[in-house]
Amino acid sequence: MTKILFQGDDFGFTRGVTLGIVDSIDRGVLRNTGLFANMPSAEFAVSFMKDRPQACFGIDFNLVAGPCVSDPAEIPHLVDEKGNFIKSGVRTRDPRWQSEEGRAELFPYEEVKKELWAQFNRFIELAGRKPEYLHEHSISSENYRKVIREIAEAEGIPYSTDILHKLHMDGPMQKLFLNNVASQKKIFDPMDQLNKNTVAQFMDLRDELVENSCSSFICHPGYVDAELLGLTTLSLERAKDAEMMQSPSVRQWCEENGVELITYRDLI
Repeated sequence: MTKILFQGDDFGFTRGVTLGIVDSIDRGVLRNTGLFANMPSAEFAVSFMKDRPQACFGIDFNLVAGPCVSDPAEIPHLVDEKGNFIKSGVRTRDPRWQSEEGRAELFPYEEVKKELWAQFNRFIELAGRKPEYLHEHSISSENYRKVIREIAEAEGIPYSTDILHKLHMDGPMQKLFLNNVASQKKIFDPMDQLNKNTVAQFMDLRDELVENSCSSFICHPGYVDAELLGLTTLSLERAKDAEMMQSPSVRQWCEENGVELITYRDLI
């Protein structure tokens, strides 16, 4: 039997993104999503969690979009004068981003630790329980990963990067991304996003999927609203990713081939 872990990131980013993810669970193949606990729409997103036991709800730790959860005065290297995180595009264009020492300067360990624990506790405050997995959003640094691993060990929660990496390295899981090539530069061209055909990308991989017993897909489904356009350049293609997650042809192929839609619960 073929198993696929479909993951859609940024739950609670905006109301539009949230509703696109909810529809991708209810009407499609999405079974794993991580909450942006720092965003104003996080509480709105959490309201959909209780009645969807088929979905695994984790946390997407976020240090590059929206307001911080901690006192901004205590994490001055992470936020601007308004207490909002410095965007990933700004970070990756900073010359310091090119070295480990520079990344440590941009993301100091103690500040990262304070903010990620604050986001973790905000998740519990909103949801009344712990997240089922931990995931990092957008760009990553050594201190970022270090703190997530510390939280994972302290709380007994899987860290997506580590659990998937182990499965990919050991052989049972194939890693397949549906993002465009701009992901590393954090500059997303609107026309490239409009022209993205995520359904076709998925269908082109059918033979490879059948050959592999287990695969993981990570993308960013969601509906586009005005708030999203002001927060990130990764915007329009979210609708394309949501289209794939909800596609009748994708659902039909999964059903005809006996695909098991798995979650992080199945990987522990």
